[in-house]
This record gives sequence, C-alpha cells and structure tokens, in this order.
Amino acid sequence: MSIDLPDEYQANQTGTGICSSPPDDQASRPLTAGRKRGRNLGLGSRNLTRAGKTCAHQSGKAFATRGTLAERWSVFAKWLEQTQGGKRMEDINRDHVMAYGQALKARVERDELKASTAQLYVSAVNSIMTSATQGEWQTVSPTRDCGIPKRRYIPETSKAMPQAQHDQLQACIDDERIVALLNLQRTLGLRFKESALLDAQKALGQAHRENRITVFSGTKGGKRRHVLVSTEAMAALETAASLQDGRLMIPANLRYVDFRDHCYRQAQQLQFQFHGQRHNYAQQRYQALTGVPAPINTDIAKSAWPAYMAMQLHIDESTAEKLDQRARRILSQELGHERLEVVCLYWLNRSRRWPTTMSAKAPKPIAACRSAG
Repeated sequence: MSIDLPDEYQANQTGTGICSSPPDDQASRPLTAGRKRGRNLGLGSRNLTRAGKTCAHQSGKAFATRGTLAERWSVFAKWLEQTQGGKRMEDINRDHVMAYGQALKARVERDELKASTAQLYVSAVNSIMTSATQGEWQTVSPTRDCGIPKRRYIPETSKAMPQAQHDQLQACIDDERIVALLNLQRTLGLRFKESALLDAQKALGQAHRENRITVFSGTKGGKRRHVLVSTEAMAALETAASLQDGRLMIPANLRYVDFRDHCYRQAQQLQFQFHGQRHNYAQQRYQALTGVPAPINTDIAKSAWPAYMAMQLHIDESTAEKLDQRARRILSQELGHERLEVVCLYWLNRSRRWPTTMSAKAPKPIAACRSAG
C-alpha cells in the first residue's frame, strides 16, 4: 500500500517492512511515557498527526519552520498508520523511522524524489520526536541509518527547464493558474510554495512603484528578500494578478495543501519539475550579471573559468574573479540562500569539467499532452 500523496511527498514502502524481531536494545524499543502521561506523550491530542503538529508549534522555531515541520510530520504519520498500523508516539521506535527513510530512499533511487528532500523528511521526524520526548530520542541519520544518498550541492548536469520545454508546457497544461505559477518561478526565481503564496496583485503594484517585489510568504525560515522585476517578470505578474481571486495565487476555495497536490499531480503526469524554472532563472540571471553564460552551459574546465571570463570580457583575471563572486552574492540574496555553495548548484558542476556542449540540453518530451496532436 502507498500513501495517496503528491509525488514529492508520497513515501512508497515497497520492500522496507519492519523486522519481526528487532534488536534487543533500548533504541529499538517503543518509547515509554516516562515523565509524561497521556496518549501521544501528553501532547493534548489522541490523533498522531495533530499531536506532532502541536509539538512543532511549541518548538520555539520560526513560524515558517514550524509549519514545515508539521507538514512533514503529517506525511510520516500517514505512512506509519498505513504501513505499520502505528497510531501513538509511545509506540514509535528507531526501526519505524529507518523503514520510513528506506522507503524514501527507494523513491530517490527511482528518480521520483530528490535525496535532499528525503533527508529533510527524516530530519523532521527526528525534530518532532526529540522535542516530544524532551531529548530522549536517539536521532536516526538519513544517510548512515537509512542509506539515503548525501546531498550534492553541485549537480552534474543542468536542471534548468529549456525554453522549448517551457513553451510546450504552456500549450499542454489546461490549468492557466499553473501556467502562471511556472512563469512567476521562471522570471522571478521563486520556489513553488513562494509562487503559490504570492499576492500577485499587491506584488504588481510594488513592481510598478519600485521595479522590484518583496518575497516573504513561503520562504525558508520566513526570511523576506527583494527581487528585481524584468520586463518578462512584469508580464508574468500582470497575468497572475488577473487570475487571482483571493489574497494569494491559490484558488479562494482551496487550501494550500490541496492546491499543491493538484499542481504536483499535473507535474507528475506531464513529467516535469517546477524547480527547473528556478534553475533557469539563476542561469539567465548569472549571464545578465556577468556577461558570460553560466558555467554549466559551457565546456570550460572549472580551473580555467576565471581566464575564460577574462578573455570573453577583455578584463584581467582578478577583475573576472571579483565579478563572478559579486554575481554569486547577488543571486544568493535573490534566491533566498545564505550559503554560496548551495546557490552554486543552479549553474556550476561537481566534476572537473563542465558539460561538453555549449548548447542547452534538449528538451524532454512532454507526456500525455492532449494538444500535441
């Protein structure tokens, strides 16, 4: 059995059941109530999902972080009940969480889930259980205990959505609101959640006044940032604002989770990832800031990049290095990342040499496109 959740969140448990005879150590035994009394370690709810959400909101973390923890805990709680029959925090042990991690690992191996996403979901369970047990929980390592691959900050190939694929998607997708989200992500570098929670009408007014917008809803850690508005972004905002029927880009009659699930089902059906738009933004923005293509779209060796920039721009290597660093800092702010090594994943490559072609990767065919003929 698998959980009926969108592709990013569904945890398929095939081949990852709990051993019938767990090792006889404290870490593998169910938690006892200890100092707390009452179901779900005294968190005030008999429902496992609600108890975890209560714990998340009592954690003292940033508001956006609490919401994210609660959302990820609910995925685990549903998986636990449907695959292991667990309904109480007292019964959860490390074997359950490791099995959950192995289910996520299986989806990573099938390219249905990013390794970084799988790690975050296991980490969320650790956070809730550590808080609920007042520090008695023994943390499960997503990589060491579950076998989930380590995060790779620098990809081996470009993940940007080519223009041809973007154009084809716009013709294939029936929901014009999803098309609007794709254009917001592509022209402003927004994450999916940021685009869905955007008040496009208010942002459009700010764009006309200041030539920039402030992004704050759905950001990581609740940190706001400013993004400059290009001509293309202005057009995307105008279209989005015309479709908006509430305070946000989410239809007025839907909750965020329901709208997200609807959008992710479309993405799964047509075999694309929303995040490819954000990668495209970063690569195009890097070229606009430096005057040279993003490194991942060239055949230049990493060690030769400063010399290549200097030659293309007719400047010395020292100036080229400073220009490259400046572009990275600006993109770090515009994309909402604090660490430059994370930002680099949008345009750099892990290997000693970047891809051998100067052209963008050929667009992937869109599946099940009714308008394709």
